[in-house]
Amino acid sequence: YLNRKFWVRGLIIDTQRGNFLKIDRHKYVRLAYHGFNPISSITRKHLYSRTFNKVPSFTEKSFVNMDTLFQHVDAHLFASLVDMKDRGEYEFLDDRTYEEIYRQVRQCVDLCHRDGVIKDEVARNPEKYLVLDDGLFPMLKSYRDAGLKVFLLTNSYWEYTSVVMNYLFHEEKVGKEEQKKNSWLDYFDVSFVYLVLFVFEYLLCNYAVIYVLHLTEKRLK
Repeated sequence: YLNRKFWVRGLIIDTQRGNFLKIDRHKYVRLAYHGFNPISSITRKHLYSRTFNKVPSFTEKSFVNMDTLFQHVDAHLFASLVDMKDRGEYEFLDDRTYEEIYRQVRQCVDLCHRDGVIKDEVARNPEKYLVLDDGLFPMLKSYRDAGLKVFLLTNSYWEYTSVVMNYLFHEEKVGKEEQKKNSWLDYFDVSFVYLVLFVFEYLLCNYAVIYVLHLTEKRLK
């Protein structure tokens, strides 16, 4: 069970030690946990305090910044496995370092995103996973009314984007005929989907092709 109140953006994961750090703007570690267990002040200062000739940068590859809400899942899984390893009750964790455990957590979460298992479940039951905001579309309308340009940008496929945006717009899961109307598109000047492909092509080839989806004709151009 993911306890969302336990995690916040801005933490740093020390994958080498299985620790989670909260630092201030001077890069002083104010709070530290090992898995879900608080680290004592003495131990924290011993591990992370600066010396007269060295200030921790926390930029080494063993440190991971929790910049997005997506990383809350990684953090919770990693902390759970750190506790499981420390208890010594699971042999398959005994010969793995904390870094190896974190790397495998990342690989598994990435796989769940790539193979569509997460999005398929959300699309089947959006009311279970998506939080409605009755101020969302009035806000978008106010932007448009003020003459501002509004766009949607996502890495998700069009099919998933359509399900999610229709749910947010209608505030309930709608049937296929209503979904085909995609009335929410009127609130955006342009919508970009599956941008991860665009970025990949650009990085690989230094250029990328943008396709236009014609909804009525059901074809790409």
